[in-house]
Parts: sequence; structure tokens; C-alpha cells
Amino acid sequence: MLRASQSSGGSAMSRLRTAIPLLILLLADAFAEGERSGPFDRLRFREIGPATPSGRIDDFAVLESNPAVFYVATATGGLWKTVNNGTTFESVFDDQPTSSIGDVAIAARDANLIWVGTGENNNRQSSSWGDGVYKSADGGKTWKNMGLAESRHIARVIVDPVDADTVYVAALGSLWGPGGQRGVFKTNDGGLTWTQALAVDADTGATEIIMDPSNRKVLYAATYQRRRAAWGFNGGGPGSGIYKSTDAGRTWTRLTRGLPEGPIGRIGLDLYRRSPNVVYARIEHAKEGGVYRSEDAGASWTRMSDVNPRPMYFSQIRIDPSDDHRIYVLGVQLHVSDDGGKTFRTDGARKIHVDFHAMWIDPNNSAYLMIGGDGGVGISYDRSKTYVWLNNLPLGQFYHVAFDMRAPYYVCGGLQDNSTWCGPSAVRSASGIANDDWFIIGGGDGFVAQMDPREHRILYSESQDGRMSRVDLVTNERKSIRPEAPEGEPPYRWNWNTPMALSAHNPATVFVAANRVFRSDDRGHSWKAISPDLTTATDRDTLELMGVKGKEITLAKNDGVGSYGTLVAFAESPKKAGLYYAGSDDGLVHVSRDGGGRWTNLTANFPGVPKNTYVAQLAPSRFDEGTVYGAFDGHRSNDFGTYVYASTDYGATWRSIAGDLPRGEVVRCLTEDLKNADVLYLGTERGLYTTLDRGKRWLRVKANLPTVPVYEITLHPRDNAMILATHGRSLWILDDLTPLQQFTRVESSQAHLFEMSAAVARNPSSERSREWEGDRIFLGKNPEPGTAIPYWLKSAAKDFSLTVRDGSGTIVRSFKGDAVKGKTEPGIHVLHWDLRVEPNEQPKGLPAGPGGGGGELFGSGLNGPFVLPGTYQVRLAIDGRETASGRLQVLGDPEIQVSDSDRKAQFDAALTLHRLQAVANSAASSLATLNDTLGGAQKALKENSGAPAALRSSVEDFAGKLEPVLRKFGVGPAPTPEQAFSGRPENLRTRIGMLKGSVLGATSRPTETQDRMLRELRGALTRAVEDANAAIARLPALLRELSDAKVYPAPVKAISEMPK
Repeated sequence: MLRASQSSGGSAMSRLRTAIPLLILLLADAFAEGERSGPFDRLRFREIGPATPSGRIDDFAVLESNPAVFYVATATGGLWKTVNNGTTFESVFDDQPTSSIGDVAIAARDANLIWVGTGENNNRQSSSWGDGVYKSADGGKTWKNMGLAESRHIARVIVDPVDADTVYVAALGSLWGPGGQRGVFKTNDGGLTWTQALAVDADTGATEIIMDPSNRKVLYAATYQRRRAAWGFNGGGPGSGIYKSTDAGRTWTRLTRGLPEGPIGRIGLDLYRRSPNVVYARIEHAKEGGVYRSEDAGASWTRMSDVNPRPMYFSQIRIDPSDDHRIYVLGVQLHVSDDGGKTFRTDGARKIHVDFHAMWIDPNNSAYLMIGGDGGVGISYDRSKTYVWLNNLPLGQFYHVAFDMRAPYYVCGGLQDNSTWCGPSAVRSASGIANDDWFIIGGGDGFVAQMDPREHRILYSESQDGRMSRVDLVTNERKSIRPEAPEGEPPYRWNWNTPMALSAHNPATVFVAANRVFRSDDRGHSWKAISPDLTTATDRDTLELMGVKGKEITLAKNDGVGSYGTLVAFAESPKKAGLYYAGSDDGLVHVSRDGGGRWTNLTANFPGVPKNTYVAQLAPSRFDEGTVYGAFDGHRSNDFGTYVYASTDYGATWRSIAGDLPRGEVVRCLTEDLKNADVLYLGTERGLYTTLDRGKRWLRVKANLPTVPVYEITLHPRDNAMILATHGRSLWILDDLTPLQQFTRVESSQAHLFEMSAAVARNPSSERSREWEGDRIFLGKNPEPGTAIPYWLKSAAKDFSLTVRDGSGTIVRSFKGDAVKGKTEPGIHVLHWDLRVEPNEQPKGLPAGPGGGGGELFGSGLNGPFVLPGTYQVRLAIDGRETASGRLQVLGDPEIQVSDSDRKAQFDAALTLHRLQAVANSAASSLATLNDTLGGAQKALKENSGAPAALRSSVEDFAGKLEPVLRKFGVGPAPTPEQAFSGRPENLRTRIGMLKGSVLGATSRPTETQDRMLRELRGALTRAVEDANAAIARLPALLRELSDAKVYPAPVKAISEMPK
């Protein structure tokens, strides 16, 4: 028996069987340093999707007593929960310090007790990391970090089915270096303290742990020795193996009989519930890898076949709970065996995205299963013959994003194993941006996409290792444009994520970078090398990982890293053509100031950057020719430091601007603002930061963003918008950067209205097909209708109002009271004006119609017409005193061709109808009150048998004459179907609303019929109001008669005077 205390391994082993206090969470503490609230917390980003290409799934946890409830653990998109079998999902881990989930587990006896192990365990060059284990006692509403922060990657969490305070964790340890917390850890007190139950050495962690369901003391664990670096991967070693414990993890025995000897790679395990002596393993080995079966609880093993697709990335093996000969092996395809692993077929899961990492099979109905991969989640109800694809999880792992200059603009970006996708930043449909608004370009892993700013049909796209094309977005024709080395020369070395850029000075000029930089002046038709090799050109076969030289690696050698010594960052100065910067994966930075004629090595000029640190980004200034920013990402060397630099002399000298960024914030990207040279934006493994003083002080821009890696920040120059390519939560947009750009100028003001972008009055589409598609649908968020009015309040405002006035000073819209609720606290706020005149009020005491405006069937909404194009004054007042003002330009919809006179005619007609609607609604409110009063009188008479007959007659006469008046305003009993569907409804409010809706339906001069109907309705409403006022005038006399007879109706609100 291998007891922890007896194992060899030096200092690493001396820590075995020791308690790890919960309080020692240095990494979590470091993250907490950056969590102070900032002035930008109330800004709102739009999540636009898409969700059809979802993201990598690591695990499922399903409530077996109610399988409609399950959790989805994602590689970088957090944790998601459904209570209705995937019809809808809720993201339940957004505010935690990490978004990478390795595993999730539900306690068997408490559906609200959830454990999460962070840091995915799939060993990719893009794999993110975590900060330990978390526990929720309320079904994912709140979380607490329970330690093991240095585990980095957790493969499995098992909660004891009887004692929920006993939990086992299979911790892999850092992918990029030795040490940390590796092996199997156990807690007996719900995570307050941890014991290291199984360890091997500083390079080996645990990649799997399973429990015998018939005997919870019996455990099987798989250990895994692996290491990745920027230059390659070593996927195995002597530390990998299978262990068994029969005493709840106190002691372990390594299982060897029938298993391969020598270096072993990743191992997957599963056991058969109905007969736990049957255990399966899939084992990575240079010669004897494949599927193994044991029928004696691991004492001996038989190799069934050599099937084991790319095990360093796919390691899961699953047994059908009702048939131990039906085996699933997950890989690029789903491999299915019906003979215990001897033979496999791959005809299952053909209609869903490939590359599978997670699987759950219902133990009570093995026809029902879920599978998760690089593209999302699929559910099968017939043992993997057919699948339902869950296209409502926006988990896209974007690397890059680009935009065009259409209005609204389109975006295109490349995703991990999901090609390149393009879609609109906004649509007319009020429902939002649907999955089918997006379209796919190319295949493979998508990376850089560049859209020609002058010709929107031209797109440059790229998949892994520099496979690049120029695409015609109209015809979808693709032209390969990758430079290739001439015969006799060494092939160019392309990075997995190859830099590609369009010149800011001429978009027909394209740059790409391998180990050399290439330039094309004809959109990729021809290329010229404009640099020598700008890398160290190191032979990686001479480098070592875990003591093994690259040329001697036998398992998963350099998986995912096709080349080393490649350029990974390139930028041309937007201020000066021919000023270039290039950075490499082996840590070199160069500059050329003469169009590539001569290059200067700047690497030694960065203080504090370790040698060979991967260059994350180089960003020349938009404002000053000599200024450039640089960022390095050291995590590939197991260095989680924060490296951000600035130079003002073309890179001759650099200074760190990491400032007060939290420890452990690994930088992915940075860019300079469009309008303010002091403002920078930084994307990290956890989110978005900004500095307003060139790096002296940084602020986390949390707003409504989830914790997620931000891989690229792109700024749209015309729209002054920020587009975030997140690696796990698809694309997000901040529509207006003005508050960030101008904040330092207004911070000392008590109140300030920021500059407002020109607004476009755009009618939403009347397309309603989304209403019939059910609830399992993802819809990206459109911009709020109309325009955003951003403002700053230094302190809370008690009496706050905001008004919009036209050129004559007339108020066209005001916001106060409930309209500004939650928008009067200190900070930056954004108030949205839909560009319409003041809406009408809903008649008091009457239900809203289908259009929201009251009345019977097809009632219109309460909104008024759009204001006319022109300049408007926005005024902000506190305590009745104007404290800030600004101008707002309103434009007509550029897609609508209409003359000014026709637009004015439509506006005048719609505004007249809007005012008639206000009169009709006011009359309806008064008549509703009158009708309540009359009803009270009738009830009182009914209860008073001694009331005079003449009084009863007076009341009934009044009611009879009032009824037709009530019908004209939709007060009283609902209309019959015949009345409701008649060509001319009796309810004037309905008729006015329908005509108003008809006039507003198209930005054009009203038709002759509409003009005539408007005149007729004005006359009909005038007469109806006269009838209503006549009824109101008779009421006091009736009330006196009732009073004289001592018959009093129930008290009602006073009747207001009818508008004339």
C-alpha cells in the first residue's frame, strides 16, 4: 500500500496529510484588491451573442431525482443552471474571480449544495486556470471559496453521497509549471480544512477520481504528469497511473497488472453502477494506449482496443448504466462500442458540433444523455441517434473581433474551434439579434478577421497556423492568400494565432506575420517580405520540459503548437505609415521606422520582463507618433505577473504602467482611446480595466460584464463604441465611450451632461416571428430605442429632472419621478430617450389593450411620434435649478427616403392623433369614475327596498343614457366578438389608436384615407366628449336625489373636468 507518509518526493511529499487552512488564499486576496467600486459601474454593455456557436463544455452535474435541473460547467464561460431541461439558462458564477470551471457536483442529499472546481483540465494552449474550489449552499445564488487556490486546474469533485461534508478533489496543478497543489485532496468538514490524500511528485496531479456507488470507501484515481510551455507540450511521464483506495483515501495502491509500463499520459476512468467490479480506463501510451477493462475491481486489466483519440484533449470514457458492453469514448467524434470496447463506430452525434469533452447518461434511462464539446451542449433521447442542440448558451470563445462601416455596423470574429462568424451589431427587430442573423465564414479555429472599411463585402479571415483567405461576403467565394516560402527555403513558421492587420492609411494594404513580416498592397494577391526572421529561431527539440528534451517527447508532443519562434503581435502606427512594431512568442520586440527596411531589437529595453516572455500586444498611439504601448503574458512560463509598458521614444526606453493593477492579472490585450490620449483600456484573464491617466491608476470596469477573459478590445471610430471579444461569453458592446473619455474633465462638477452622439429616429420592425418560437431562444440585446443621455452626479440628487426642448424652447419630453428612479445616486448614469414626444397616460381604472394603450382588440400603444430631425436642448435640473445642459442632434433614418414636407405631414397627423388619444383617455378615466359612482348607487338602491320608485326610475334612465357614451370610450362590459371585429369599432379610443398606429407605421405622408379618417375621428370625438360632459353635468342632480332619499353610493374619487 502506498501511504502518503511513506511516499518519496522530497519537500513536496512532506506536505502530505497536512491540513490546508481556508484562510490561506493569497491568490483570492490578490484578486480582491482590484474590486473597489468605480464611477463606471452603472454603464451597461450589450451582450449580442451569438449562441449558435457556443463554447467548450467541461462537465455536467444533473439532479438525478429531477433531471430537468442541471448545471453546465464551461471552459471560460462560467457556470450555468437550468431548471427546465435547457429551455432557459441562468449564469450563476458571473461575479466570482474566475470563469474557468473544471468540474461541478451536486450533493446527493441536498439539491442546493453545489461544489465547483475551477480551472479547466483539457490542457490546451488556450486553457484558462482557476483559483480553487467553491461551495454554494443555496443552489448557486451565492458562493464561497473553500481553498486549494494553487491547484490551478481541477478535474473532478466528488461529494460523499452520505456525508456531504466529505468531499474529494482531483487537482491537476498548474499546466505551465511544477509545484502548487496537486493530487487528490479530501475534506471532512465541508472545506474548512483539506488533507492531501494522494500525491506523486511536483509535476503530477490527479486528472480523475471515481467512487464505488456500493461502497463509498472505495475510490479510483488517475494521476497525470504533463507540462506545457509556449514552445510545446510534454503529455506524459512516469507519474501518470491508476490508484485505488479501499479506506476512503487514507491509503492508496497503484494498479499495474495488465496496464502498460513506462511513460503514461492522460487517463480516463469509469465504473459500471450495476456491477462496480467492472471498471474501464482509456490510457494514453506511446505503444499500448487504448481502452482497458477490469472485471475484478482493478486487480487486473485487459486491453480491449487501441481506440483513444487525442487523449491529452479528450479523455472521458463513459459506460451505459444499463449495459456494461456499451461504451462511449469522447474525441473529435463520439466513439461508440457495443462489445465492451473491442470495436467502435462513429456514426453517433453527427448533427452537432464535434470535439467532445463531457457526457452524462441518465442512470434511470440510459437512452437519455447529454454531451458537451467545443461547440456547446447536445441532448439525445435515443442513445445518441439524434440530438437536440441547445443554441441558447452564449459561450463563444472569441479571439478577435472586427467591424465594418455600415449603419448599423457588422462585426466579424474568430472563435475557438468554431470558425469565423459575422453578424449585425443591431437589428430593426424589437426582439433583438437572433442566432439566424449571424452567418459563418470558413472552418477550423477562427482567429483574426479584418473587414475592409471602404468595401463591406471584403473580409479577411484566418484559421489556425496562418491559413488565411480573402472572402467575398456577397458570393461567399474564398481566395487563399497565405504567403508561402519559395522552393528550397525553409517553410515560414506561423503561430496558431497569426497576426494579420489592414493598414490604417490604405485598407488595400494587408500585413501578416509568420517568423517574418509580409506586406501586400493588392489585398493579398502578392506579398513582399519586409523583415528578416524576428524571433530567436530556437530549435525547440533542444529545449526541455519536465527534464525531457523536445526531440525525446513521446506523448502528445507539442500538441497544438505547430511552430515555435513565431510572431504573435504586429501593429502599424495609425499616425505614420511605415512605422511598425512586431513581437514574438519567444519574447522579442522589434521596431521599424522606415517601412521594414531596418529593424531594431527593443527586447532589452523592458525593465522587469523575464527572458522569452510571450508578447501579448503592441499598440502604437493614435495621438503621438513616438508613443507605443506593450503588454506581455507570462503565464505560459508559469509566471502570472502583470506586464504593461509604455514608451514615448519609439521603444528606446520603456516604463511599467501596471500601477495598481491587482496581482495575478494576466494581460491579454490593450488599446488606446479614440479621443483621449490619457485613457487606455486593458483586457485581462478576468475582465476589463481602464486608466484615465496613462497607467498611474487603474479601475475595473465591471458594470454588467461577467468575469471572463477579454482577448481583444476594438473601438469603432464612427460610433465611438467599444466591442469586446471575450473568450467564453461571446461579444459585448458599449455603445458610447464618452463618459470614460470625458470623466476627468467633469469629475469635480456637481452635475454634468456628457456630449451626446447624434441620434437616429429608427422605427423598429413589425416582424413578429420570434413571438412564436418558444422560450428556448437566445436574443442578443439591441441598443435601447432612440438615444442615450449620459450624465454625472457627484452626489445624490433628491429632486431631479431632465427635459428635452425643441428649437423654440417647447418641452417635448421630460423625465422625473419614476422615470428617473435609480438614476439619481452619485456616479455616471445613462438615461434613454426613445426620441418620441411625451407618451400618453393609461386611462385610470381600465385595462391596457393588446397594444398597451387601452381599448378593446388591437388597441394602440401610448407612445407618440418621433420628434422631427433637428437640434434639441437637453437640460438637467436639481432642486428646480438647471445645473447642466447640452445639445442633441436628431437625424432621420438614412434608410428611409422621404421629403421634409412629407415627414412633417406625417408628424403633424400623428401628433394630432396622439393628442386626440390623450383627450379620449382622459374622458375614459372620468367616465370610468362616473360609472363606478353609478354602480355604487345601483347597489345601494338594490339594498334599500324602501327607496322611491321615481328614484329608481331616475337612476335607470341615467344609466340607459350613459351606456352608449361609455361604449364610445371603451368603458363598461367588454365588446362582443362581432363588435370587436367589426370594420368600425364603436370604441373611439380603439379607432384613434388604430389610426395612430397606421400613420406611424411608415415614415411617409398620410394617405388621403388616413387624412379623411383623422377628420372624421376629430368630429366624432368632439361629439362624444360633448355627450360625456352632458352626462357629467347631470350627475350632481342625480346625487342630490339620492342624498334626499338617504341613499348614498359608496365613496368614489372625484370626477375631473373633461378636457375641451
